[in-house]
Amino acid sequence: MKIQTKISIFVSVTLVVICNLFNIQDNLLNKESLENAILQENYPAETHKVLTEDGFILTIHRIPGRTGSIPVYLQHGLLSSSADWLKSGKGRSLAYILSDNGYDVWMGNARGNVYSQEHVKLSSSEPQFWNFSWHEVGFYDVSATILYISKITNNTMFYVGHSMGGSTFAVMATQRPRMADNVRAMIGLVPAVYESHTRHHLLKAIAVHWETLQSFAHTLGIHKFLTWNIFTDLFFHQLSKVPIIGRAYASNLLFYIFGYNPDQLDYAKLPVFMDKLPAGTSIRLFCHWLQQMTVNEFRNFDYGRQTNLMIYNSTEPPKYDLTKIKVPVAVFLSDNDILVTAEDIVHFYEQVPNKIGLYDVGHGFNHGDFIWGINATELVYNIILDIFKNQR
Repeated sequence: MKIQTKISIFVSVTLVVICNLFNIQDNLLNKESLENAILQENYPAETHKVLTEDGFILTIHRIPGRTGSIPVYLQHGLLSSSADWLKSGKGRSLAYILSDNGYDVWMGNARGNVYSQEHVKLSSSEPQFWNFSWHEVGFYDVSATILYISKITNNTMFYVGHSMGGSTFAVMATQRPRMADNVRAMIGLVPAVYESHTRHHLLKAIAVHWETLQSFAHTLGIHKFLTWNIFTDLFFHQLSKVPIIGRAYASNLLFYIFGYNPDQLDYAKLPVFMDKLPAGTSIRLFCHWLQQMTVNEFRNFDYGRQTNLMIYNSTEPPKYDLTKIKVPVAVFLSDNDILVTAEDIVHFYEQVPNKIGLYDVGHGFNHGDFIWGINATELVYNIILDIFKNQR
């Protein structure tokens, strides 16, 4: 194993260990404050609880529209939350723009993130609580949220998924096509379905050793990954508030994760962007994400040949059949995205049978700019609004 790879794994595991040592909930980290933030922008706001079939209790947020308005379900990416759809503020965040255009806006949260750490039987301090990959997020969480929205609104909906929000939709739509009948169209903002061509060097170095990372973490009793706590609040959020130094630190951290594009970053909002980011997930889900970087396939979690044989009756994990997605699909990409490359997104789009359009945003957009980019409204969100009008 190369020394650079050893260092990468050591740094990653060390960060996970430190974050776990400080895994103490701080009363200052008010999980219910998102509804208040929406109200302060003079929008109506609601908080809802969604129960999944396997017992997880998800907190989702809503900006209700007028009676009969079409619902739009927004699903976040890896280590993100519903808050990210609001951080650019009124007039620039997709959630507010959709509300301004008459839609009923629902923002989901995956199990394990800062807003969804409840279960009917399990405590988030128990290892079993964190025994999930993004298969479970798609199969259970996305499905339960779609069903809940459809029951509350008595209407079909549009779906917008950023990054992992696209891959979890694909899981739901291939595994539960009747549930997908509730969706009018799916918009994938750099959907992380295929990832074998990622240009993120650190993650690529770690990805081939995902088994070592998972085994070592579990040996230490660590099952959660970058959950929001006192340490992550300090490391990601509070430091970004420090004048000059904080701005440089936070911006370069985001550029390292998502790709370099200073023209699209609103530096004044860095402390807002870094709040509740990362929002947390499980070690197993993170490893599932790493697995996707090692194979040019969209498939279930790989437990290893022997365990795969017991669980799947096959030594290899089953692939998801993307041709089963009957929902109309539009995808957005950018050549500057180092996490999910244009090549991988085109590969996904070529396999879905009901195509709306493939949109290359350009302008140096990185992975995060689709949520926070200064020009996201004119380059992405206005196109989404046009798609919705044409798909009604």
